[in-house]
Amino acid sequence: MLFWIVVTGIIGLILLAAEALIPGFGIFGIAGGVITIGSMVMAGMKYGFEVFLIMVVAFLILSVAFVRILKTKKVYDKFVLKEVLNTKDFDESVLQGMEGKKGITVTTIQPYGKIEIEGKQIDVRSEGGYIEKNKSVEIVDVKGKTVIVKEIAL
Repeated sequence: MLFWIVVTGIIGLILLAAEALIPGFGIFGIAGGVITIGSMVMAGMKYGFEVFLIMVVAFLILSVAFVRILKTKKVYDKFVLKEVLNTKDFDESVLQGMEGKKGITVTTIQPYGKIEIEGKQIDVRSEGGYIEKNKSVEIVDVKGKTVIVKEIAL
């Protein structure tokens, strides 16, 4: 039984380390957590509550050590964003009174894209669906930050 407790504990820790180092959607972390907790519970059932507590404390110590090692090896910096973006939110007042104005598509609109109006590029959404590049469009509606356009038939 001791063999299986040790093996499941090691497998669980390997899966948790893989979750920390491999981008994914959490399957390694969930499996590693379940297996590690299962190992601790098996040890507690077989050898008593004290062994269970010792394993929990050991797991916490190993986790802290793992994070500290990652920080010293500069691996941690690859996963944590430290830069701060200082940008202003888009000013919606620029879009007021744009209904009815005409422009040219800069990109294909399917259903989102860009148009050029009065020398400015604006992100838009099409009213109907697909509009090819370099087509004439008209602004139909402005809802908050969303500009809705339709193609003009020439």
